[in-house]
Amino acid sequence: MPAEELLVYQGEVFINFRTSRQWVLIKLFGLPSDADDHQVLALLTHHLRYRDSYAAEEFKDAENIHGPYWLNAITPEVFSSVSAADAEALIRTWADYTVPLTDDDRAAMEREVYPRIREATSRYQLPDMRETALHDWGYVVGSDGFHEFVLINRQTNNVALLVASDD
Repeated sequence: MPAEELLVYQGEVFINFRTSRQWVLIKLFGLPSDADDHQVLALLTHHLRYRDSYAAEEFKDAENIHGPYWLNAITPEVFSSVSAADAEALIRTWADYTVPLTDDDRAAMEREVYPRIREATSRYQLPDMRETALHDWGYVVGSDGFHEFVLINRQTNNVALLVASDD
């Protein structure tokens, strides 16, 4: 059965910082109740909505790239478990890296990002793979970092793919 039928795409939340090139995109999926975390990561990385360059609309459902990376380099095994505190600290530090957030952007982060990180029953982080998996024009995305977390919440039966980057 295709990943799209098991991990149902439910929409996205986009926060485009007003004072920098930074942004956060959260893609939301329904969680199959019988899938373990490894299976969820496998379904996600095979899902059409995972294939996104994050750089251009025409590469939103790309065939072989994900962000700055070649898609075939991303498997469930490359993700590592991360604590809520560490994930939140990384995103908070990154968000204020270039310039301080506006009040509206900070409120959006407090409303959409940090609660999802804290409430997830498990969290996984994609490592920086630029040295081994950067695609031909992957340098276009993430000059200040490409941060990706998969947030699995078994209490609400959803998965959030959180990408924080810049272009």
